[in-house]
Order: sequence, then structure tokens, then C-alpha cells
Amino acid sequence: MMFAYFSITSGVNPVRCVYALIFCICLLCPTNAKEKERKWQTGTVLDTNRERTYAGTVDNASGTATTSGDTTYGNASGGSTAAYRVYEMYKIDAGDYIYECQEDIRWRWSKPAMLIVNGPVHFAIEKDRLYIKSEDGSEHETKIIKKILKPEAPAS
Repeated sequence: MMFAYFSITSGVNPVRCVYALIFCICLLCPTNAKEKERKWQTGTVLDTNRERTYAGTVDNASGTATTSGDTTYGNASGGSTAAYRVYEMYKIDAGDYIYECQEDIRWRWSKPAMLIVNGPVHFAIEKDRLYIKSEDGSEHETKIIKKILKPEAPAS
């Protein structure tokens, strides 16, 4: 009854309004898709280290020019700034293996995982990635650089 009144008075198709309303609700509601469940393990942080590698230079230039008749006068200045890639390196003892991995610190304001050397760490491994849970609860994605098999202890 209300749809009939609505369509008669405003000239809007009520079916389209219902579809538009459903579409808006679907956009606003969070999806039910689960975040990928990771298999978390506990290990020990053996070492952390920050590395900077040279990535090249960034050039910049500026200048001014004035023209008087057929002659142009001006001055220019420029320079270049070195650019570096910054990585945080981690060494984690996972029982049978020791993983060496690196986290790419992409932005100046990015922070590495807060970990305590010789302290416990929660981590998960997926293909060539190792995910670390920092002390503040944030997850950090790292790339596995090296996987070292620990030697077996000699039998006494």
C-alpha cells in the first residue's frame, strides 16, 4: 500500500528503491569473509638488526631565466640526494630451524616489530613469508631470506 502511494506521488519506481536500499546496506555492512587463519607458533628471537642499502640518487634542479631582446640570462642550481632502502633483519629460533628474515621499512614513519632479543615471539609461516606478532599486538610481514637446519645434539 505504501509502495503504491510512494510511486504515485513521487513518480519513483518502488522496486528500484528497494534494490538501491539493499545495495547500500550491502556496501555498509562488513563482509562475512573470514580473515585467513594463520598457524601461530612460539619461538625465540635470537637477534635483530637494521640494514640500509644504497638504492641510487634522487636528482633535483631549479633555476630562473629572463629574456632581454634576443638574449636570455639565467642561473640554475641543482643537486642529488642519496636514497637508501631500510630493512629490519630478524633471526628467529623455531625449534628445528632458525629463520633469517627481513622486514621492508618502506616509509620514514614505519616502525619495525617490537621484540626482545632472547625473548619469546609468536610467528606464522606461509610459503616464503614469516609473519611476526609484535609486543603491541600488530602483525609484521617479513620475507624469509634463509632457513637453517639446527644440528642434532650428540647422543650421550
